[in-house]
Amino acid sequence: MKWQFMGTAAAEGFPAVFCECDTCRRAREAGGKNLRMRSGLLINDTTMIDLCPDALTFSQRFGVRLSAVRDLFFTHSHCDHCDVEELSMRRNPVFCQLPDDRPMNVYMNDTALERLKGFMPYDDAVYTSYLNITMLDYFKPFETESGLKLTYMPSDHAGEERSGFYLIDDGKVKAVYAHDTGFFLPETMAFLKTQKIDLISLDCTFGKNSNGGYGHMGIPDNRLMVEELRKAGALSDDTKVIIHHFTHNCGQLHEELEAEVAADGWLVSYDGMVIEI
Repeated sequence: MKWQFMGTAAAEGFPAVFCECDTCRRAREAGGKNLRMRSGLLINDTTMIDLCPDALTFSQRFGVRLSAVRDLFFTHSHCDHCDVEELSMRRNPVFCQLPDDRPMNVYMNDTALERLKGFMPYDDAVYTSYLNITMLDYFKPFETESGLKLTYMPSDHAGEERSGFYLIDDGKVKAVYAHDTGFFLPETMAFLKTQKIDLISLDCTFGKNSNGGYGHMGIPDNRLMVEELRKAGALSDDTKVIIHHFTHNCGQLHEELEAEVAADGWLVSYDGMVIEI
């Protein structure tokens, strides 16, 4: 399974779009891995989790053809993860020309669908010409055209919305992409305790600081989650742990984050980062 991080920041980007705090200033000066777009994930080049407002910049910067994406899974409806205006650009042939005219398979919750309808009046003939929409159910695996199975699990993030994150299974390895969420909810923990996870990517919006595990996490919260999952047998000593989804609220640049988790043996994500398991 191949992962490529399309972006590694939260809604405001990092450095943040209008911000002049010390952390944003240092990030601008340092450049490189400290320049972070809004978060999204590309799996095996054909499956994507979340469509952020920076997808175009990502595809141009890293030479990625998003026309190859056949399956798009949304975590929730917030605009940094569910850019419905960008999604509408896939309409063929008004905004793009594609190798074939098959609709993209799109998986979303009811709130994300309402966001899409709010941007463009719902018309079955229009939607089905370029999107094949499936409504998400918790703990139900959905199989992609390439054979991946993604299972949507409840997250602690978006209030009354049925937000979630994903377990990804290719038949050989299992991986968890856990953004945006605080501490995993009891029903999610119960499910994950039945799994053997080879890779887990955790929300680390607050870096070395703790958010108390509500809505987002920081490194102290990540450590508690990893410890609990290891005790349950879901994670092993060989499980790769990645921290991801940063803001200036962490107060740390990329190398400082790496130093913070060096003893843990964790990886720190950066835009365009590729990892294979």
